[in-house]
Amino acid sequence: MVRHLSELRVRLDHYYRQIKTIILSRQSPITGLLPASTAVTAHGDYTDAWVRDNVYSILAVWGLALAYRKLDEDQGRTFELEYSVVKLMRGLLRSMMKQAHKVETFKETQSLLDAMHAKYETHTGDTVVGDDEWGHLQLDATSLFVLILAQMTASGLALVFTLDEVNFVQNLVYYIGRTYRTPDYGIWERGNKINHGDAELNASSVGMAKAALEAISGLNLFGVRGGQASVIHVLPDEIARSRITLESLLPRESNSKEVDAALLSVIGFPAFAIENLELVERTRNCIIEKLQGKYGCKRFLRDGHQTVLEDTTRLHYEPIELKRFEHIECEWPLFFAYLVLDGLFRKDDQQVQAYRARLRPLLIEHNGWQLLPELYYVSHDKVELEKATPHSQERLPNENVPLVWAQSLYLLGELLAEDLLDLGDLDPLGRHLRLGKHRDPLVQIALLAEDETLQAELEAHGIASQTLKQIEPIQVRDARELTNAYTQIGRNDALGLSGRSSRRLRSLTTAMAFRIGGEMIVFLPSFLDQQEFYLTLDYHFLVDQLKSELAYIQHHWDQLGRPMLTILITRTMLESGSEALLDLMQELKNGLCNGVSVKLGNLKQLLLTAGIERIDFLYEFEFIDSPLNGKPEAPPYLTADLEQSFPLSYLQEFSLESETDSQRLLETLRQSRNLYEQIELLNTLLRLRGLDFDTGFGGLEQPVTVAHLLDEIYNQAGHFRLWTIVRRASGLRGKVDISLTDAVTDILVRQKQIAVGKSYSKASLLTQPMPHFEIMDKIREFCGEDIRDHVLSQEILIYFGLLIKTEPQLFSGLLTLRVGYFILLLASELARELKMTQDEGYERLMQLSPFEIKTRLRQALAGYDELNRELFQQESLHLSTEERQIDWIVQPERNEAELQPGHWHRQRQLQGTVNRVHEDFYPRIWEILKHCKGLVIGDKLERRNRLDSELILSEMTPGEQNFALRIEHLLNKIA
Repeated sequence: MVRHLSELRVRLDHYYRQIKTIILSRQSPITGLLPASTAVTAHGDYTDAWVRDNVYSILAVWGLALAYRKLDEDQGRTFELEYSVVKLMRGLLRSMMKQAHKVETFKETQSLLDAMHAKYETHTGDTVVGDDEWGHLQLDATSLFVLILAQMTASGLALVFTLDEVNFVQNLVYYIGRTYRTPDYGIWERGNKINHGDAELNASSVGMAKAALEAISGLNLFGVRGGQASVIHVLPDEIARSRITLESLLPRESNSKEVDAALLSVIGFPAFAIENLELVERTRNCIIEKLQGKYGCKRFLRDGHQTVLEDTTRLHYEPIELKRFEHIECEWPLFFAYLVLDGLFRKDDQQVQAYRARLRPLLIEHNGWQLLPELYYVSHDKVELEKATPHSQERLPNENVPLVWAQSLYLLGELLAEDLLDLGDLDPLGRHLRLGKHRDPLVQIALLAEDETLQAELEAHGIASQTLKQIEPIQVRDARELTNAYTQIGRNDALGLSGRSSRRLRSLTTAMAFRIGGEMIVFLPSFLDQQEFYLTLDYHFLVDQLKSELAYIQHHWDQLGRPMLTILITRTMLESGSEALLDLMQELKNGLCNGVSVKLGNLKQLLLTAGIERIDFLYEFEFIDSPLNGKPEAPPYLTADLEQSFPLSYLQEFSLESETDSQRLLETLRQSRNLYEQIELLNTLLRLRGLDFDTGFGGLEQPVTVAHLLDEIYNQAGHFRLWTIVRRASGLRGKVDISLTDAVTDILVRQKQIAVGKSYSKASLLTQPMPHFEIMDKIREFCGEDIRDHVLSQEILIYFGLLIKTEPQLFSGLLTLRVGYFILLLASELARELKMTQDEGYERLMQLSPFEIKTRLRQALAGYDELNRELFQQESLHLSTEERQIDWIVQPERNEAELQPGHWHRQRQLQGTVNRVHEDFYPRIWEILKHCKGLVIGDKLERRNRLDSELILSEMTPGEQNFALRIEHLLNKIA
């Protein structure tokens, strides 16, 4: 430990000479960039400037500059070191800004070919390989740059000079904002481990992006001298989705890599991306157990890179050859440097000393300096011995000495271990203090009434509210208007950059209040938008969704201040859903709703403690005309008695043989005020045109007049809650709930996949997020002819999305959610309960409200485990103490009548539909393959159902997600 100023100066001078020689001597005097190495080997040319390597390599320079700040007389070294850092970071920024057009395009496409380049020519900063010649999409590298930019700015360095640069960084935030759903090539630049060019969703990329978004959110890039225009804005929902994806992935890296040492950078320095202490420990232990050796850690299992068995004439591997690399994967000292830093930040002295000791014998002396090679490999003559007894053979360093990135992290660890640096110096944003910290904030709720009359009615029920006039000058706006505002944040015409893409905002974002252009504005949550899907017509469902959103907001809120939900109550809501709404209001008044602590209050008072986002520089932005400025027009509801059956005999007078007859029929339809009459008349008209109300338009264009009539029927059926008619009309209108994209994404980011339709095939799978209209195209292609089935499939997906957000445990053990199977299951359960046929059960299902269907869907997910427990409890074996000899008997239960074959049939039907498996199910199948030539799952005559043990065991590892998906695919093909 350094105790005296003179000793401090001596130690800092030692590290200065070392860093000057090993790192800064390589820095380009023109661009400030660093080559990854000076080596040019059979494995590649390392003289280019990789974004990732540059950022990591300059950290030791930054750390030393921070240490020199502690000296009164530093011989100018603080300035020299700091501006070497500035020069490099600005060199990277300049190279990236030259690719602004790619940033703009990628925001929309997330295409691999539209990605910014991940390496540049060291002395010019220009690109060095074509868009399609290398795996440029490495979101972890861009995220690392943003993260360290934020940390360095917080430490006092000026890295961003102009508003053009601020706007570009804001667009980098949009660029990495959807990493949680974007497959990339990742930290090892290869995607899938066989390096065939297939991108994967990588936990190391997701984690680094999450850390970057959190770090730069609300940061002023001009430092203490900046104004609001230089503040970076991050949507909290994108951070939340990153968290959800990351926690669903870990300790796995990707589908093909069951664990990766790169995750050390995510669970520890520099990202500190995980708050969950147990998950951090589990991931670290998994890395150490499966990847650690004497010379460092393997990158991942069966990594052939730079092993002596690798064929360097090609970039990719054949799947069957991966097993050749088992136990001889190269070991990288780099990861011991990460583990030293991890121990230092966690104050685990034992870990720090252990890995510092492991690193010392790995250093190679060169010109008096101790250098870390890139990796250690097994030589040709020792391959078989190492395979027979892992970790038994001596390994050799490769030619890439030093790997500057590794050397930089090693030196950082030494500076911290010698107390030349404090933890807060390297982490001025305090990210390492997040570990194990989680808060469940009080959720504030402001109730607004549409008008004074409604306010009085609510008050009669004991519910306090405010009118829009009473809260002036605060404005209340629709969430879609906030979406429009974000399209202006980061917009820079000179650079060809727009702001955020116009995509639906979620409830964490609208739970903030906004000061925009000098005005205080609150936004209504988008899930309450009455112009959305017909689900908003079911107020029991809407209340249930609101409760789910409250839980989501409380769990993921990570902003200053409290979250605040603004709810506008309309007369239509109170008239149509008074029971559900009034019950909800009472829960909210009591301060606890669905386990979430809430507080009702006056909007102006709640703003005093609410989270507020300032976007003051949008003075020129004009909001669209808000529907809240005037009372919305009520839909034209019917007044006729719906129970009155309409005699259709008069239709016989229509010969329907000419266009004139069709026009007469249309006129009759317009004048009709009975819903059932309208439907029958509409069906007659549609059949004239070869169409049908039940099965849809078959791709034909709707007549304009017909579209208006469909809207009328939809509105009327919705008013009277005639759900089967609503579903038919909705399908015919072709309206799709835009929240369908959110629902599917919520499912996929938790590492599930979706099968639509009743017949399973790879083509029917949803494995990546996509726009709502593309999802509907899949549904229309693979679902039945009944148009209601298309609409109900939408509903089921939305319900899955809601349930997986609030009760993810219901989906444990599931890989594929088969929508069509669940619809059949719900219909079967109804038929069983009501003692009717399957077809009748399906028709009854269509008559249920959205809330009733969601409730039954949850019961189906939860009921599987409950039914299993009940059955096994009923048939558990007990010892009979009444007999002298010990007999095994079945213990009867009170509901013995349930112990019929039909009960087990129901259990198996549930199990087959849900297809939930034990957590060890897939690894156990992998073990079976070790003892046989192969397995056939399904039809034995179908060759594609056969698993060849040699091929599978050569390519995959037991914990690999791709193996689980392979087995799941074969199981799903069984009818």
